[in-house]
Amino acid sequence: MPNKQPRPARGPSPSDGKTKDNLLSSIHKISRLLTRPMSLDTILTSIVKETSQVFGLTRMAIFLLDKDRGLLECKYIHGFNAQDSKRAFRLPYRLTDQDCVETRVVRFGTTIYVKDYGADPRMTEIDLIVSRIMGRVSTIAVPLKIKRDVIGLITADKDAVKLKLTRKDINTFSTFANQASIIIENARLQEQNQKKIKQLLTLQEISQKTSSAFPQSKLFHVITASALKLTRAGRAVLLLLDDEGREWSVVSEDGHAPMERTPLPSGPQTALADRVAATGLPLPDETLSVLAVPLLSEKRVLGVLEVTGRQRQSFSEDDLKLLMIYAGHSASLIRNVRLYGQVMTERNFRENILESSPNSMISVNLKKEISSVNRRTEEMFVLGRENIVGRRAAEVFGEEIARIVDLALDDRAVVNRKEIRRNHQGSDAILGVTSSLLRNHQGSLIGAMLIVRDLTEEKKTEELIRRLDRLTSLGQLSAGIAHEIRNPLASIYFNVQLLAKKLPAADPTLALINDTQKGINRIRALVKGMLDFAKPSLPSLKSGSLERVLRESIGLMDSQLKKQRIEVALQVEKDLPPVVFDAHQIQQVVVNLLLNAMEAMPGGGRVDLVARDERGTDRPGGQVVLLCTDHGPGIPPENLGKIFNPFFTTKADGTGLGLSIVHKILEQHQATVDVISREGSGTTFMIQFPARRPGGAPCIDTPS
Repeated sequence: MPNKQPRPARGPSPSDGKTKDNLLSSIHKISRLLTRPMSLDTILTSIVKETSQVFGLTRMAIFLLDKDRGLLECKYIHGFNAQDSKRAFRLPYRLTDQDCVETRVVRFGTTIYVKDYGADPRMTEIDLIVSRIMGRVSTIAVPLKIKRDVIGLITADKDAVKLKLTRKDINTFSTFANQASIIIENARLQEQNQKKIKQLLTLQEISQKTSSAFPQSKLFHVITASALKLTRAGRAVLLLLDDEGREWSVVSEDGHAPMERTPLPSGPQTALADRVAATGLPLPDETLSVLAVPLLSEKRVLGVLEVTGRQRQSFSEDDLKLLMIYAGHSASLIRNVRLYGQVMTERNFRENILESSPNSMISVNLKKEISSVNRRTEEMFVLGRENIVGRRAAEVFGEEIARIVDLALDDRAVVNRKEIRRNHQGSDAILGVTSSLLRNHQGSLIGAMLIVRDLTEEKKTEELIRRLDRLTSLGQLSAGIAHEIRNPLASIYFNVQLLAKKLPAADPTLALINDTQKGINRIRALVKGMLDFAKPSLPSLKSGSLERVLRESIGLMDSQLKKQRIEVALQVEKDLPPVVFDAHQIQQVVVNLLLNAMEAMPGGGRVDLVARDERGTDRPGGQVVLLCTDHGPGIPPENLGKIFNPFFTTKADGTGLGLSIVHKILEQHQATVDVISREGSGTTFMIQFPARRPGGAPCIDTPS
């Protein structure tokens, strides 16, 4: 009689005491990953390892959802042979037109347990094909969720052995998957933020590199090579128009076999470049696998920089914004190189270089009188050169720049990028001043040259990078803490309500329970604020009336405003254009600002809400501006730079999240918010909606 085959061992049941300890230990290990800046691959490896140990499973796969492309992609696989693993990575599931266990788990957000593929009536043709290829007879597939959003799933089996799972086993596996979901999403967010920071740093590095003078051909190559590095594209092409703006030439190409540098006729080959040149706007294709951006200099299109991805959906909005900034920098470089060639031809090198420089250039003679300035100096200091040339530096530019002139001419000492602050049209500007000595052909000193750069935007970018770095960690920590607090808090709240119902109405203990419920509600509000800050919902952008949103917001606050004796003076400019925004989120912004104004004036007062169209002003791009002004005590100078920081508050019972959420909502609308305040004179919040969003989409609708 043949030997009886031993029954395949079943994975440990979570009902065992030892397995419970293992499960708690694994959850603790995974929870500790929340506070560590680890890569997604490392985190997925750890999750698979812990899952295998606790549940005794031999094969596992983790799939993550790419919503933009509608694909379910395998990101980690364990226990499969090399051929099956390669196939899983190479062939993602299409969510819309492939019906199988994996896609159903993601679409419906529910766990699917298949005890026997051959006997389960739910199995589709795709399921049976995958079962035969993978040698799978049984499986469990559990969704990875953040709140109600499914971000992917975990599938697991034991090779050709049928799984025997109880309902308790399945629930335990789901609990484990929920913990893993938080960690995976945090890792994905961290990678996205690190990518943005890396791109900004790369852009800064490239800008510094390309600021040097290059021969024309070398510069073109540097531009395309740097565009590849910046966007991680597969191919970059630089096309330039001739002086008449009629014919295109491919002057540089990187990434694939180089094309001939010959003029291209108008037609299909240059259709994309023609469209970009005609509008002066970037043109991403529908699949986001090609980006074409204009090289604009002084409102003239010099050419087009085009990058092609290695696959569909290669680029994001952030890639487009960075490429636009880089294209503007490249356009300035190309224009300067062309001017250099012209001045060499015309033997007018000095004057043309001075006039075309993007920086302010000031020459001073030995008498410390200004002998020449360029156009940028006139723009930067808002003075005509007839009011500058012949006067002393101290009279025109102030004592700080005069001291730099004194150092150069009296002590023969030069400075390099000395930063000075200057009030310009009501706002502070940061200028970087570099000096050099001017000598004649005999080497005798004849004066000094000052180069002044406006560093204001550069400093803002540096601060943004630092702020992103701080907020990345804070956002991850906040989300993790909030998720951990919500479940036990719900149980506490339920128990308190149960106790309240069991007590008689006259029982004095009810007062204590009511106080407890109020405390729980405060914690719930704080947790919601933390989650809103860590992951605010994406705006649903539509064209709408800003005036209507303002009036509805005032209406919502009407009773509180009257109670606090606050009068709101609304002033909306006639024919204010519609703005593309999420009306609900902008209403949340306005309500937060009104609440702040109320708290600033506890004894009553007036709040001024002013909306005006500034598209016709000299502001770049034009914009619709909203001003919210209170007449309270103002904000101390030492707190002005902190008010948008999460959890910063001067109120005893405040959470410090209101203005942080305001800032984050406006950031998603590509709008800006600034604060102007002086102690004793009130505070003004200024919100600016740009005329166009990055990528050319309008923010402000204009009648056609």
